[in-house]
Order: sequence, then structure tokens, then C-alpha cells
Amino acid sequence: MDKTFKKHFIINGYIAHVRKCKSGKNSFYFQLRYRKNGYNIQASSVNLHEAKRKFLEMTLPENIDKYLVKKQQSGLNLLDEIFEEWYQYKLGTINEKGLKQYESNFYALPENLRKKPIEKIRTIDIDKILKDVKPRKYEDLRTLFNGIFKYAIASGIITHNPVALIPFKRAERQVRDCLSDDEIHTFLERIQEPKYERIKQGAYIFYFFGLRPCEIEDEAPRRDGNFLIARNRKRKGGKIEYKKIPIPKQAQELIDWDKPLTFQVSKKPREEWFKEILDGKTAYNLRHTFATICQQYVRPDIVDIWMGDSPQRLVGKVYTHFPDKFMYEQMQKVEFPVL
Repeated sequence: MDKTFKKHFIINGYIAHVRKCKSGKNSFYFQLRYRKNGYNIQASSVNLHEAKRKFLEMTLPENIDKYLVKKQQSGLNLLDEIFEEWYQYKLGTINEKGLKQYESNFYALPENLRKKPIEKIRTIDIDKILKDVKPRKYEDLRTLFNGIFKYAIASGIITHNPVALIPFKRAERQVRDCLSDDEIHTFLERIQEPKYERIKQGAYIFYFFGLRPCEIEDEAPRRDGNFLIARNRKRKGGKIEYKKIPIPKQAQELIDWDKPLTFQVSKKPREEWFKEILDGKTAYNLRHTFATICQQYVRPDIVDIWMGDSPQRLVGKVYTHFPDKFMYEQMQKVEFPVL
């Protein structure tokens, strides 16, 4: 353990206990936790400074009350009480970012609904909320409500699900294009500017390995010989799974393998910088670029595996297990544009 590592930090006047937790075979993350005076505050990251930043933000005056834990139940099975039970049940089964989004959506609901006994909530109450929101918010809220009511039914608190009559409408996803050759050239030039030094490692990881943004934010990828090991976040039920992506020959000299394979800046400025270097596009466009380039040289089912997507055919899901040597040779066929 690093000699500078401390077990406690005082942030915003709160003494946070710090734990270094194992999250994979050879990886760890830091968790800062404060559980006193009715509060339950937890912030975690693979980077200790990032975990401290998150904790600092959570303990700001405008945010701190979100983490106040109720010590006594009303006995009325209020919706917010059942939500808290459901939230605790879901801890560890879905990623932290998704769970925090559910929490944010729930506490943005009208207080008179949150403080209503769950058995008194009717379909019309939920429908009034959903009919006035945008498609993506509709999808998220319906999923949230459905989860809470199904939990309540399974716990014997209610016997019916008022969400059952409300149709699930999947919001249209933004179609993200891959970068053109000129845009790739511009990206590779701009990312070398001193201003973008703190996102350069992560940008190269996106371009050469097609990772999702969440797969580099929560747990930094690592090198293992000729492969990059990264957490595959596209798994339901909180299943922990890692993908093994061969290192392209063009990436060998551009990535500094002695430095953390992640970002050294928080999310908001990072997103703005990506828009600058990609002329308004986002980091996710680099994932599409990776897939497009790879499929010009190797079979789509192999690219699916590198991307962390399961091939649709049964043979791809169950029976296909390519050896490392074959996968590495396939990646060396891919020609990524470089300067």
C-alpha cells in the first residue's frame, strides 16, 4: 500500500473513513464513507483523488440532505420508504452511476407522491407524472416505478402493480457516427496538445479499444501482456465480467503504459474537451469508430467480442472460445489510422 495512503480524511468538516477494496483479480477501488448523525454518504473511484472530489460534492450544503437516512419508519409504507428499501436491495447489483440516476429521478418527483402510502397509489397517479416528461425520462421513470412496485409485491406489501397498464416506450437513441478519415486525423493531432494531456490516455483507450465511457470511469483498464483487460459494463444483474482486447500495433507507442489508463480530470470538463477535439461529437463516437475500422479487417463476430457485445447466434454465445493467439493475430490485421 502507498505510504501516503490514509485511513481517514476530513472533508467539508466530515471525517470520512477510507477503504481500499478489491474489485477484480488485480484491481482495486477506494471508498470514502461517512455514517454518523443520520447520514449515509459513500463515494468511490479507482482514483483516490476522484473519490475525494465526489465526497466533497456530496457534502456541499445543497446536496448533503439527500443522504440523510431516516431512523424511524412511519409504519404507513410510504413510497419513499419502499424506495429506500428497494435502493438498498439494488446496491451491488447495478452500477453505481445507474443507481444514482434512479435516486436523482425519484427525489425529483412531487413530494405528495413520495409521501403517499404505496398501497394508495393508483395507475392514474403514475400516468400523470409520465405523460408530461420527455421520452428518455419516461423510459427511466417507468422502469424505476415498475422496479419499486414489483419489489413491494414480492415483499407482500401490496398485491397489484399500478404500472402494469402503462406501456413501456423505449426512447429513440441518438445515432452516433464514426469519425471520417479527416476527423480521425484532426483528433489525433489535437489530442497531443498540452491542454488535453489529462484526457489523452483515455482518448487513446477509446480509439484503439472501443471501450464505453463507463468502462474507464469506474474501474481503470489494465495491461496484461499483449491484451487490455477492462470491465464489461453491459451485463445485467450486476454480473461482473471482464473483456480481453488485443493491443493493436499502432497503439503500442502512443499509449504510456506506465501511467494509469484513465482520465485525470472530472467528467464535465472532460466532455467539453472531447467536443472540442471532435468538432462537437462525443467520446462515444470513438467507440463507433473502433467498431467500423475493425470490421474492415476482421469478422464482425470477433469485433462483437472485443466490443463486449454477445454475438446473436447461439454458437457465438455458448460454443465459441477463441484462443489468445488467434485473437491477437486478428487484431494485428487491423490498420488504425495514425499520424
